[in-house]
Amino acid sequence: MILRRLGNKQVIAEKIQKQFPSHNIYIEPFFGAGGMFFNKPKAKYNIVNDLDSDVFNLFQVVSTRLDELKKAFELMPIHSDLLEYWKTNTEEEPIRKAMRFLFMSNFTYLGKGTTIGLVCGDSKGFLMSKIDETAKFLFDVQFANFDFRKFINSLSFRDKIEQSKSFIYCDPPYLGTDDNYSHSFTENDSSELFDLLCNSGCRFAMSEFDHPFILKQAEQRNLNLIIIGERKNLKNRRVEILITNYANAPTLFS
Repeated sequence: MILRRLGNKQVIAEKIQKQFPSHNIYIEPFFGAGGMFFNKPKAKYNIVNDLDSDVFNLFQVVSTRLDELKKAFELMPIHSDLLEYWKTNTEEEPIRKAMRFLFMSNFTYLGKGTTIGLVCGDSKGFLMSKIDETAKFLFDVQFANFDFRKFINSLSFRDKIEQSKSFIYCDPPYLGTDDNYSHSFTENDSSELFDLLCNSGCRFAMSEFDHPFILKQAEQRNLNLIIIGERKNLKNRRVEILITNYANAPTLFS
C-alpha cells in the first residue's frame, strides 16, 4: 500500500476476508487507500471505484505514468515549507496532484495535513519500494471515479452465471464518525447504499460500526451480521461489523 488513511482495512483485512465468498469478479465502490484490495488474493477480474479525485488520480498515475511519478517523488523534499505551500494550494497537473496527495497522506501526522509526521526510519525509501508493487497489482484493474450510486447502477453482467460469480465489498465512510474523507456519509446515503446492494443481484458485504441506524437497516432487510472485533480509543469503543446477504454466519436478527 502507498497511502496511509484513517479507517483503512490493512490491519483487519485478513479477518474480514475469511467471511468473503468465492468469486471471479471483485467489485469495490469505495476504494480509498486500497486496504482490502491490496491485502487480498487478486480476483480474475476487478472493478473498483472512488469518488475522491485525489484517490482516482493517484492510482491512474501509478498505472499509466509510473516512471514520471517515481522520478518526481525521488526529488520531492519532505519539508515543512512544502507542507505550508500545499496547505493552501492544490494541483491540477496529474503528477503534481499525485505528489501532493502522497505527501499529505504519508508524511503528515495521521495523514491530516496539519503538521509533518516524525517517524523513525526511511519512510520515503519504504514508500518508493512499494510503488512498483502497487503498479503491478493494478494491472488490468478497471478503476472508476463515480458517486457510489452511479457506479453500482452502471454495473452490468453478461448473464446470471457471471452475476453469481461477482462479489461487491463496500467500505464506505462510517456513519457518525469523524474522518479525513472529503465526502462523509449521511443516513440517507447509507439507506440508499443498502437498497442498491440488495437490488444488485450480487453477493455483497459491507463494513461498518454497530451504529443503531445501520443495525436497523440491516434488520429491516433481513441481512446477516458478523462481528469482526472491537476498536478502542481514548474517547470511545465501537464494534466493527460485516453485513452480508449470504449466510456464512447465522443472522443476528433471527
